[in-house]
This record gives sequence, structure tokens and C-alpha cells, in this order.
Amino acid sequence: MGKVVRESFLGVRFLISVYLILVAFPLQENIRSAVVVTVALYFSLALLAFLKQERAKPINMAIDFLFIPPLIYITGDPRNIFALMPLIALHVNRHIVPTALLLISGVLLSGLMLAEKPVHLFSALILLTATPFAAMVPDIIGTIKKERENMKKLKSSYHKLLGDFAKWERERKELESLKFLMEASTESEDVTDFLKKVKEKFKVKRIHILPKKKVGSYTPLMDREKGLLSVPVKLEEGNAVVIFELESPFQLNDELLVASLERAGRMVALFVAGFQDDSSVGKAINVG
Repeated sequence: MGKVVRESFLGVRFLISVYLILVAFPLQENIRSAVVVTVALYFSLALLAFLKQERAKPINMAIDFLFIPPLIYITGDPRNIFALMPLIALHVNRHIVPTALLLISGVLLSGLMLAEKPVHLFSALILLTATPFAAMVPDIIGTIKKERENMKKLKSSYHKLLGDFAKWERERKELESLKFLMEASTESEDVTDFLKKVKEKFKVKRIHILPKKKVGSYTPLMDREKGLLSVPVKLEEGNAVVIFELESPFQLNDELLVASLERAGRMVALFVAGFQDDSSVGKAINVG
């Protein structure tokens, strides 16, 4: 139990003790003396529970039920039943048994002391029943807030996990594609055999290699209307342009596919050293 909670218990018990002593003054001397002595013993035990938290834990749970209902009955004033409400509110979120015993005591005292006043009896029962629910509201709200914060953190972690998984999946596919290209380049007998494997792996419709003496830029070009990817390649003697004709223009939106085909196009230089002239007639290599 935290320090603030223990101080709250002590403060409420002190105020209830003062209240019971004050209401006992108009009573007969013997009753007043009994109330004062009992209240003094009650608050002494409350102070002991405050100072010796762990050792006096059973006292802290039991003293309210053992002392307050009998004191209320001794005073004989039904209005004193409402002194149970702050105690019920204190116990409800921490100790179920004392809460239930105090609530039952309040109901029984209401039945005994307000039996001839049905309206007052009904009102007292309503207030006693409402007290634990009202006391639970702050803790319920706090629990809901914590759950919302946990859900936000969980959602954020989930999105981060999805991002990490997507990144890992992309890297895995890139590694798989690179592994395929390396194996295909070492196992193929010539460039035609290599391009056939590339065509089957990446679902390419046709592949063309056009010889070029000069190219303006080695940056790959895409024709999104026709679904063509052109990859200029530097050879030992001259240049070439590898043209990938895709099944659908939408395949050009796949960055991984485009990157893999670009690598495949560059690897043509491993098989072709160059062409004799710049004419594509009879010199172009077509696969598919």
C-alpha cells in the first residue's frame, strides 16, 4: 500500500473518530463513555496500522468492520450509518472482504434502525449501494487509459514489425534473385541459354540484344505503354542494349523485378565481348 493510500486511510479514520465523539456528547454518560473509549481504541489501532504497515496489515483490514458498525448501533442515530460510506470507498479497490462486510453491516443497520421509515431506509440502501460503484470509477478510468496506452504502443510496435518484416522480405527476395542470376550465369553455356533462364524466372515475354557502338546514357529506360525495359550495357568492344519485353506494362511497377532485370542485362557482358558492326540486322540476339 502506498504512502498516499495509508495517509488517506488514517485521515478518514481520524475524521470518523472525531465525528463519532461529537455525536456522542448528547447521549447518556455511560453510552458516551463507551463510545469515547471504543473510538480511542479504534484510532489507536488505526495509527498502529499506519506506522507498522506490513505487520499490522490484518488490523488495517479488520478494524473498520469490528469497531464502526457497533459504534453506530450504540449511538442509536440512523444518520451515523453514512459514516460507513467513506470507509467502503477506501476499501473497495483494495480489499474485497472488508468492503463486503461494511456494506452488509450498513444494510443490516439500515434495516434495524430505519425499519419504521421505509423512505429513509430505501434512500440509505441506495446510497450504500452506490458508494462502491462511485469509488471504482477513477480506478476503472485509470485502467482504461492504461489499456489505451498499451494498445497504442502495441499498434506502434505492430506497424514497426510490419515495416521490418517488409524490409526483410524485400532483402530476402533480392538475395534470392541475385543468387539465381549468379547460378544462371555460371551454369549457362552462352548468352542465349542465360537469357532463356532469365525469361522463365522473371516471366518475361521476349528479350532482345541490339548492338550499339555508342549510347547516350547507361541509365535504363522504361516504356510503360508497351511494357519495355531497355538496359544499355558496356561491352569490351562497343555497347549493346538489352530490351526486356514484359507480359504486362504493370510489371514495370515492381521495383524488385526491374532491378533484377537490370542486373541480368548488365551480366550479358559476361557472355558477349562485342559486335563486328553497328547493324542490328542479323546481329541482334532474340530470345522468346
